[in-house]
Amino acid sequence: MPTRREREREERRKYILEKAQVLFAQNGYLGTSMAEIAEASEFAVGSLYSFFRSKEEILATIFEYHVERVIAEVQQVRSDEKMGARGKIEACLESLVRIYVENQDFFRIYVAEARGVEWGVRTEVGEYIHRGNVRFLGVLSDIFKEAIEEGVVDPDLDPEFLALLLRQFVHSTVTHFLYSNRGLTVEQLLEVTKRMIFEGTRPGQAKGNAVLFPESRT
Repeated sequence: MPTRREREREERRKYILEKAQVLFAQNGYLGTSMAEIAEASEFAVGSLYSFFRSKEEILATIFEYHVERVIAEVQQVRSDEKMGARGKIEACLESLVRIYVENQDFFRIYVAEARGVEWGVRTEVGEYIHRGNVRFLGVLSDIFKEAIEEGVVDPDLDPEFLALLLRQFVHSTVTHFLYSNRGLTVEQLLEVTKRMIFEGTRPGQAKGNAVLFPESRT
């Protein structure tokens, strides 16, 4: 069991990470300094370095927590033998959307940093993001393989490509949810994503666009 001093140190680390995450989301990683993180965390800069060696280590720790949570939830869905493939895809969708919506600061940081990785900007943090994405897409691809075997998904489709499309689809959908100001609830957002994944854009599938896509707020 951790000692009281160890627990207090861990609580301080979490507090620093929370404040840093807000600053990274507001100002960007490059636009945030260790001095600003120290001020927001109510620490002297020297004291901050006793918890984290660098700003990059702070960002990497933020990513480690959230990315590992996403992967753990998807792996748990993948290993559920009582759930069919379609149910697993829907469960993954729901987990991803809720995690991103409930952690909007992290989502904004993730999208910004991942864009750099995809364009070949590979820092230490970028390498971590890349490895996390490979693991995540691997688990999601396995779920799509199950879906193909169960006849839920067209066997001519590549499960790895489907996993990539689903990830990007969720990212784009959550971005729209956060910035469009259309007044969607998370439940409506999930209904739209599930319908698009399983029904596509064929006419006659919708159940009332006025409900799913309310008018923009004035």
